[in-house]
Formats: sequence, C-alpha cells, structure tokens
Amino acid sequence: MEPYEREFLLSRILFGSIMIDVNKDLTICIHPPTIEQNFFAQHVFKRVYDESLLSGVFTRKEMLGLMKEQEVWSEEKEKALEKNQKKIEDLKLKLYENFLKPSTREGIRREIRQTEKDQVKLHGEKHQNDHLDCQGIATYSRLNWVVENTTTHKDGTPYEFDEISINGILRLKSEQAIEVDQYREIARTDPWRSIWINAEKDTGKAFQRIAAELSEEQQQLVSWSRLYDNVGEAHESPSDKIIQDDDALDGWLIKQSREREKEQSKIKQDGLESKHQNADEVFVLTSSREEAEEVHNMNDDYGEYVRASRRKELSESKKPIAYHNFNDVKIRAMNEASAKFGG
Repeated sequence: MEPYEREFLLSRILFGSIMIDVNKDLTICIHPPTIEQNFFAQHVFKRVYDESLLSGVFTRKEMLGLMKEQEVWSEEKEKALEKNQKKIEDLKLKLYENFLKPSTREGIRREIRQTEKDQVKLHGEKHQNDHLDCQGIATYSRLNWVVENTTTHKDGTPYEFDEISINGILRLKSEQAIEVDQYREIARTDPWRSIWINAEKDTGKAFQRIAAELSEEQQQLVSWSRLYDNVGEAHESPSDKIIQDDDALDGWLIKQSREREKEQSKIKQDGLESKHQNADEVFVLTSSREEAEEVHNMNDDYGEYVRASRRKELSESKKPIAYHNFNDVKIRAMNEASAKFGG
C-alpha cells in the first residue's frame, strides 16, 4: 500500500465505525455494538437458530450430509481441502527456506497463490448452502439486527433506511472490507506501530474503548499486532525482510510450530521409552485420528520403514500375519541370534 492508503485505513480502524457514502447526498455510519447491543444481537441469533431448528431447517452438519447424498460435495473434496491446506503450509515453509533465491522463491509464491485459488473454489462449493441452514439464517438475522440498531447519519441521528435497505448496506460494507494482507502491513508499520507501543500495547489506551466493545476491524488489528510482537520477541527472530514478506513469515511460523510439535513428541517419546526401556516396540492406544497422527510422528526413519513394510505385507497377504512372521521381526531375530553366538 501507499503510505496515504495505509494511514487512511488506520484512521478508519481507530475511528471504529464504518462510514459509507451511499450517494453524494447521503453518508451513513455503522457503529460497533455496545456490550448491551451485542447481547441483544446474540439473543436474536439464538432465538432464530432455535426456531429454525424446530421448523425442520437443517443444521450445518445435516446440510453437508445432504450435499454428499446429492453429490454436490464429497469425501474426496473434503480430503482435497485438507491436502491443499497442508500443501500451502509446506510451500510457505519451502519459500522461507529458499528466501535468498529470488527465482525459486517467486516460483514457489506463484504456486502458493494458485493453490489458494483452488482452496477458495473448494470452500465456495462446500459452503454454498450455508445461508440456508440454521446457523446461516440465524447469522443473517443477527447481522440485520446489528445494522438496524447501530446505523446512523454522520451527525449521530438514527438512519431510517428510506434510501437504502439493510441488505444494501451489508453489501456496501462487505465491499469495503479490509484484506488480511492490509491488516498485516498496518500492524507491522508506522504510524500504528508507534501508537501501539506508546499505548503500552493496551487496547483501552490505543482505541479509547473497552476491549469488549472493540470493532471487528480493531480486534483484527490487535490480533496481528500481537503476532508481530511475539515474532519480534522470539529468541531467534527472523530478519526484517522475512517479517515484511507475509508468505516467508508464515513459513517461519510454520517451522517454529512444527519444531515445537517435534519437541513435544520427543518428550512424550522419551517418557514412553523410560517406562519401556527394554522394549523393541511400544504400542499406544489412541482415541482419535489426531492422537494417532501424533503417535505416528514419534517414529524415526527406521520406525516409519517398519510401519510401511508391515502395511505392505498385510495388504498383499490373503490371511492375517502373526507378529513374529513379519519380515522385519524375522530379520531382527536373526541379527540378534547372530550377535549372541558370534556368527
């Protein structure tokens, strides 16, 4: 962004309300709801959700099930969503690791953007009927209530919705939404950075408003600001060039996250090994797919080889295989016997 664009968006975020020029003669402001208004809005959401449910409207889970029955959505597309998310993370990590190689870096960036486009398309397909389920109907009712009760003229007098409808206002508000990359740039640069530091990173001082009444835009800016605070305070903080590149910084964050996960897995593995010091293998019961994945990640290269080898043997065998008949177990037994008898 140009400096003037950044400063304009920051002034809007600090203001807290969203100003919309409906036409040359009409400007309206949508204000963030107070604590009391937010409660009433959530009350509307709950009432409409419960009414919709009693009327036989599908829940989001039921709607997704119907879409699968009608082949609008499928498990294959669900897996594609997960695969794309993992691919985006892997690509961002790769971009970070190749940051000093411009041609490689930019090639990876193009692949990230294309994968993100694929992901947006899949998300669009999965959520195309969200507005028809209980949650969608209730969300729309809540948004309508908020706009109806927080929209005023510039002088603060309530707007009567005589020249533009609530739907029209919601559309114009959506068109003015601040993008994620814009929030990130504002959060890591001046003039906001100086304001944030001088306010001692306190939302009340920065916005002159209690935390519970911050606008959605203010909440977003605070979240990104705290992320950049954490990055800057890290033991081995990345360079300024990495911090200024959203994809590269995401890659750095992904690397830190995966290293923490490995360390946590190692701690758990060390705990298991201390309890089973003489065991060749330790079998761990899990109660979810996430736990199973975590245990799987504890395997070293040899453990992964054994796992893959046994899966292959089981898939090729026409009958169950006893543990002592797995190839790796036979080989280990022969090696142990050979070492014991000096052969």
